[in-house]
Amino acid sequence: MTSDARPRAGRTHTLAALILCASVGCGVAWAEERVRVTPISGGLGLFDLQASPPPGAGVTGAVVLLDRPGRATLLEAPLHPVGESDDAWGGRLMAGSEGDGSVRFSVVWSTPEGRVEQGPIEASAEPEFPTPDWAKGAVWYQIFPERFRNANPLNDPAQPGVFRPAWNSPWFEVSLAEVEANWMASASLGYTIDPDVPGGFLYNSVWHRRYGGDLQGVVEKLDHIRSLGVTAIYFCPVFEARSMHKYDAADFRHIDANLGDTGVPRVEYEVHPDETVDPETWVWTPADIYFLEVLLPEARKRGMRVIIDGVWNHTGREFWAFQDVLEHGADSEFAEWFQVRFDDEGQVVGWRAWDRENGYLPAFRQVPDSDGGNLHPEVKRHIFDVTRRWMAPDGDVSRGIDGWRLDVAAEVPQGFWREWHALVREINPDALTIAEIWFPATDFLRGDQFDAQMNYPFAYPVLSWLGTTPGTTASQLRRALEAVFVQRPEVDLVQMNQLDSHDVERIYPMLNNPGRGYDQQARLFERPAADRYDPTRPPDEIYRDAMLGVAIQAMYMGSPMIYYGNELGMTGADDPDNRKPTPWPDMGPYHPDDEPMPELVREYASWFNLRSDPTLGPVLRYGSVRHLDAGREDVFAFVRQLNELEVLVVVNRSRTGAYDASGLLGSLGWGAGGSEPVATQSARWWLIRR
Repeated sequence: MTSDARPRAGRTHTLAALILCASVGCGVAWAEERVRVTPISGGLGLFDLQASPPPGAGVTGAVVLLDRPGRATLLEAPLHPVGESDDAWGGRLMAGSEGDGSVRFSVVWSTPEGRVEQGPIEASAEPEFPTPDWAKGAVWYQIFPERFRNANPLNDPAQPGVFRPAWNSPWFEVSLAEVEANWMASASLGYTIDPDVPGGFLYNSVWHRRYGGDLQGVVEKLDHIRSLGVTAIYFCPVFEARSMHKYDAADFRHIDANLGDTGVPRVEYEVHPDETVDPETWVWTPADIYFLEVLLPEARKRGMRVIIDGVWNHTGREFWAFQDVLEHGADSEFAEWFQVRFDDEGQVVGWRAWDRENGYLPAFRQVPDSDGGNLHPEVKRHIFDVTRRWMAPDGDVSRGIDGWRLDVAAEVPQGFWREWHALVREINPDALTIAEIWFPATDFLRGDQFDAQMNYPFAYPVLSWLGTTPGTTASQLRRALEAVFVQRPEVDLVQMNQLDSHDVERIYPMLNNPGRGYDQQARLFERPAADRYDPTRPPDEIYRDAMLGVAIQAMYMGSPMIYYGNELGMTGADDPDNRKPTPWPDMGPYHPDDEPMPELVREYASWFNLRSDPTLGPVLRYGSVRHLDAGREDVFAFVRQLNELEVLVVVNRSRTGAYDASGLLGSLGWGAGGSEPVATQSARWWLIRR
């Protein structure tokens, strides 16, 4: 798509209304009036409606009569004034699918002279650039595979230079066996151990630990994941790679044998002798087959979708094409894939990498074009082939993944993303694409590149208000969130609202070490953080603060994400400490700082399962949001609305005083009787049928 034909930010329909007097003595007529419909989902019949009342009619109320397929009677849902005046009324409505994405409704105004009806009106609820309905309001669970669960010791890593500690070994302790193994590996492999650097032996050693987490372990715990209310899983990279994090791919064509193979441990990765760049030569390994034929079906059997990490910016040094370049220099058929420098004899003398010059993560070559740049054509072709392989194995979309999370998306040319996103939609129109972008990503979310982003801009203000930035007020939180959720509504509903992830410290120590900002000075082995950062298990009140963040995630607009192990109380500073093994109760005992907290599992489940409730769930997954002033800066309140249902959510972070929500309920016309207390460090919700 060329730059002069890029999609608009959104689409609305403006309709001419047919005026009918629905009561005797109406006495009010006005010329052709405008009704604005903002489509969100044709499949759900979901849309936002805004309508202007009859001029001079003294309107006292408005409702929508919504014609829903298969229903004998119309649904009557109230509209609310939009803004400070009564010049416009609106609401979010869901009629259900007509099969063609159309919806039918009438707007009825209450006036002193009687009821005035606008309609019937027919409009489309299908937006110009739809997002998948299954992802709207989904509950995500992020898995870091190597550290999730080891269910198959036969596929544990056995590469030179790795050390395999016990799953429950204390994270911050380096055993004599580990020291000796690392000294021996450093001598044979040529890396350096310097006990005098910040972090000492621990942070010289931790990178070489392998705990043996695998996909079999994920399958064992799918019931646990689903019990939390999870409906979608996001895997950090699962492709062949040397590291524990696997953002250094050796091969996009295969699942890492240490994650999925059921046989003998692989010592070093070797490219299959018959495989070339041609997809027709690619084989299916035992790990590939386990992923496609066991893990994906088992997840779907439990009602969960699966997306995986796509790292299209760089590879690892072990990547098969880069190894060919190192071996054959400028004569390699892949010499143009990477940003490599050659000497006069054609030998490699350096390369650009994501981590550093001549680093471990060689970057793919980018080329200019008229649409914001692109990847080299041969690289793009390979990535397109890989994309087809995992989305439609052997041409069968039903066997493939449900979408992608895209690493360092802002560092890849937008021209590439436009072509790649079009390919994804061609393969599977119901697939989801989520970009790792840490800043407001409007320019990437116009419908031609990504459906959503990892919503760090949601995490920043929420955690600031919960305590990472002391003094943050509820008013500041409201304004910040209003600035975040400004995308098309079909985008806002699929935004991945996380509080933490594999790239930042975990939420509990984050709240226990305030005043540094988000993702700032949180590595224990860096100075001056090591002088003041507390990595130990926080006190109970910190966990209660964190549960307020969970409540906001569960009840707010968008799609909340749980980082693996948070539901068990896992602590951890920034990378690598945020990537500890999950403290499963049956794999202990653990250091006191790492003991699992089963009460948190129940807390997470109680909040996130609300999104699967038959009545409440649709409001939380698809409803609009409006903020309320609770009259206190330590209390955050908002309303979710869909059709005739509203949910009031009140979050009280105070450690000293309860909050009486009866005034808020009364101001909403909900007729609260008596006190409605929200205890200290707690959250409550109320469901009202208008």
